[in-house]
Order: sequence, then structure tokens, then C-alpha cells
Amino acid sequence: MRCFIGIPVTDALADQCVTLSHSMGRATPIANLHLTLAFLGEQTPSALSQLHGSLTELAGGNPPFQQLLNRCEPFPREQGPFMALTGAACPALKQLHHDLWLCLQGYGFSPEARPFRPHITLAKPGPTQTPFKAIGDWVLPVNTLMLYRSELGEPFPSYQPLAQFPLMADD
Repeated sequence: MRCFIGIPVTDALADQCVTLSHSMGRATPIANLHLTLAFLGEQTPSALSQLHGSLTELAGGNPPFQQLLNRCEPFPREQGPFMALTGAACPALKQLHHDLWLCLQGYGFSPEARPFRPHITLAKPGPTQTPFKAIGDWVLPVNTLMLYRSELGEPFPSYQPLAQFPLMADD
């Protein structure tokens, strides 16, 4: 099964994403909204179960934080093909992303060659729709990591949460 690790979007931010994407064409289904940290590709259930303890430890060793996404723009390039909320990774997200890849490399995974660009995909505009840019203060509370299963489909794949890894509880 195809899998990835991401950060789920809260209901409040999901509502804001739906409002932004209502006129953008094929809007990402609300259940699919997330911020991807690592693609794992095709994995067996046994390979995923081996990761479980390490991901629990990794998440538990990082405090919750907030990631600001301050732009709505075409992604991953100026021409799209997607519209996304984007923003520079805050220090806590950079550290979590780095630590996650250190953990995954211990299991034989290799990080992507392209640089990490935090984003939440909102929509895939149709050919007659003009991409736009907006500035705002969209906040993603980061308090858990999620292991997702991805099943290809049209117009969007579907994502099912397989496991949740809470970040360290606030004291």
C-alpha cells in the first residue's frame, strides 16, 4: 500500500481551506487536507509496524507548535498545477522534518531530492480558471503526526489514516 506521513489539518483550518477553495475548480476533499512530511511509497503492513515504535518515540520527543501558512498560491510552480496554502517552515517544523528523516533513514528510506516546502493542497484549478494569490495568516496547529494510506483515484486520491502519533503533551 502507498503511504506517507503528514500532519492532519484541524477542523477550523479545514473550514478556512474550504472557503478559499470553493471557486478554484476541483477542490481537495476536506478529509484529504494535510501537510505532507514524508512519502514512504509502497509499503507492507509488516514494514509499517516496524516503524510504529520509532514514530511514537519521535513524536513524543517533540512539543506541539504552530506552523504559519501565509500565502495561497499556485504550487509547486508559478503555473501550478495546484493551488495551496504555503509558508516558510518554522524552526520547530524544520526540526521535526529533519528528525523524521533521520528516523526513516534508519529503516532504509531516502529523503526526497527536492527541498521541503510546507503546503496544504487546496485544489486543482480547471483549464479556464485563473490561479490567484492571496496573503493571510492561516495557522496549522501541529500536535500529532499521522501515517496515511493513499489510494489513487479521480479526480483525487483518497487518504485513510492508519496510525496517529501524538506530539509531547504540554505540561
